[in-house]
Amino acid sequence: MSFRFNSGGDLEIAVNGEILGGVRSLRRTTVCKGEGIYQFLTDKPVAKTESRQYSLDFSLHCLGVCVFENPVNSISVTDGEQTEIYTLCTVERLERVDEAEGAAEYRAVIAAGERSVLFE
Repeated sequence: MSFRFNSGGDLEIAVNGEILGGVRSLRRTTVCKGEGIYQFLTDKPVAKTESRQYSLDFSLHCLGVCVFENPVNSISVTDGEQTEIYTLCTVERLERVDEAEGAAEYRAVIAAGERSVLFE
């Protein structure tokens, strides 16, 4: 069930170590949030913290069960010589449109807390 598609280079996506098939599109988003830490009993900020959250938006065509219906531990995206590994994943949204002959069109939005990049 291996599927590769051309997106400026070969792109391969694996969920929990299993290569996804039927991927039509992938959108990656990074959101940075900054929050202030305030001094007790004053409105004076004393420090600032930043956090990042990563979002992956998939569109895929599947026969049978979609891998996003199981818990998602990690997602890896390999694009040429670079591999991005997303961990601490949560399925935020999963939409399914049933088609004839057991096929289904899925759209999954996954939030990840950590991202690491490996270069080959």
